[in-house]
Amino acid sequence: MPDTTATETTPLDAALEARDDLNRYGRAKRALFALQLSFGLDDIHTIAASALTDGPDDKSCDVVYVDRDLHTAVLVQGYESTAPTNKRQARGAKASSVHQAITWLLGDIDEADVPERLRSARNELHQALADGAIASIEVWFVHNLPESAQIKQELNASAVGARHMVSARYSGVDLDVSGTEIGLETLGDRYLGSLTPVLVTDPFVVPVSGAFTEKGENWTAVCTSLPAGWLHEQFAAHKERLFSANVRGYLGSTRSQNNINNGIQDTVRNEPQQFWAYNNGITALVNDFEYDEDAGTIRVEGLAIVNGAQTTGSIGSLDSTHLAESRVMARFIKCDDQRTVQEIIRFNNRQNPTQAADFRSNDRVQSRLVKEFEKLGVVGYNGGRRGGAEDVIRRPGSNQILATVAAQALAAFHGRPEVAYHQKGQIWEDDAIYSSVFPDRTSAAHILFVCALLRAIEEKKLELSSAASLDLDDSELAAWFSLRGSNMLALTAMGAVFETVLNRTIADKYALAFQGSPNLQEAADKLKPALDAVLALAPSQLSDALSGSALRNKAKVDTALATFRGLVRSTKTSNRHIYTALGNEISLNQ
Repeated sequence: MPDTTATETTPLDAALEARDDLNRYGRAKRALFALQLSFGLDDIHTIAASALTDGPDDKSCDVVYVDRDLHTAVLVQGYESTAPTNKRQARGAKASSVHQAITWLLGDIDEADVPERLRSARNELHQALADGAIASIEVWFVHNLPESAQIKQELNASAVGARHMVSARYSGVDLDVSGTEIGLETLGDRYLGSLTPVLVTDPFVVPVSGAFTEKGENWTAVCTSLPAGWLHEQFAAHKERLFSANVRGYLGSTRSQNNINNGIQDTVRNEPQQFWAYNNGITALVNDFEYDEDAGTIRVEGLAIVNGAQTTGSIGSLDSTHLAESRVMARFIKCDDQRTVQEIIRFNNRQNPTQAADFRSNDRVQSRLVKEFEKLGVVGYNGGRRGGAEDVIRRPGSNQILATVAAQALAAFHGRPEVAYHQKGQIWEDDAIYSSVFPDRTSAAHILFVCALLRAIEEKKLELSSAASLDLDDSELAAWFSLRGSNMLALTAMGAVFETVLNRTIADKYALAFQGSPNLQEAADKLKPALDAVLALAPSQLSDALSGSALRNKAKVDTALATFRGLVRSTKTSNRHIYTALGNEISLNQ
């Protein structure tokens, strides 16, 4: 690794500077950027609204991200040195404080003693563990300084402690717990890897017993069988950098069930000559290759494994003495066309969590919505198709709506907050859920309406959380917003009372839209006065629906919403002027 005691502006610095949309999160900006980049999260603001725990009495935990679709929980402590120049590492004491975060989140501490800022995050994490929905816990220390062996040692100790706590509380749960320092090197590599797929540019000479070549439009490839020991050597030398073209795929492989990796290793140990037949092998992007049949070698320049991370990692973690008889099938692909490279990465990774959304992007509803959004002047709606890494890390447009966020907003507004919050991946994967969220009558104008409402909710929460002081009512609302799932429940609650707000019967809520063509922010601003009036009742009426399993108890949610609806009706006279003003902006084409 190069010396990263930097005094010059790096590409990573420039990228972070350009992401001024993340400035609203203060010192958590870098942690959220790392989370977005590492997991390919295009909806980072929606995620930040629930995952952020940074603030007074956060017990050294800035982000708690629980993703049931990925079977992963990420606990993040962030640190931003105000004078990083010439510092060679982060303070060990800061990394040690990760132990505190783990103890408060996973330790045997009474819920009532947990600070309010962390309580809901802790409950969500434990519920996911109890449900068997988590296969991996990742503990991150994200900072703006060079990485060090001392910090790595501290994080490894934290990971061991976290695993002991989980094992003591959830017997029989088999999960991976890892500690990762994401300093200048790792975050810089992940960022550069998103721009330049092949980050390891070394030349390699691979001993092979034979090979054949293939070619297509914009690409050429050589297919061969290589010694497992050679793959072991490359993993030992380059680690995560080998997967620069597909960090998401690599991280996903480390979160896979242990029995898959164990099965790979058992085959190498016990049936080494069968490994080639049992295993899918690897696919890698290279800058160039040359097959020398007479010498029995392939010379490769550059290496980025886009498929086969489990195979590589499992072989890499074995003792090399086990590898002498095993061989691995391999494809080395050379491609200079960026679009084709992204397609190679996408189609070679079936574990991609947005694969189902990619698939839906071709159906008639999504194709029509893409065209409708173009007419509205809304950018970014791609019908669910994943863009490249550059689309994830680019600052989002001011009038941008993402299909993944639209799906959550639709599900929540139309009465499925548990799906919007806990099962957002299922919206795309389950035919019945997808059809209920995106019926044929779904319009781009209606999606803009529900997404504007979600933005208004997110901005209200951020306004309260960043305020220097609050009166009693706002303090209670801020405390309610700290509960996991509150944003989605707020959307559901607004959907439940919109007949009262408009003072008219709504036969089909999918017909709700704004008159004219406001942009997303203008639409959100129009909704805020009515939202403030309605949500003033949330702390007293909707807290029970978020307690315990947070939205999973449908009977509890329905009961809370019924009471809430009645109270909104009883107060509509005092808020009539606010509701009438909004009603004048709404069209209802039933």
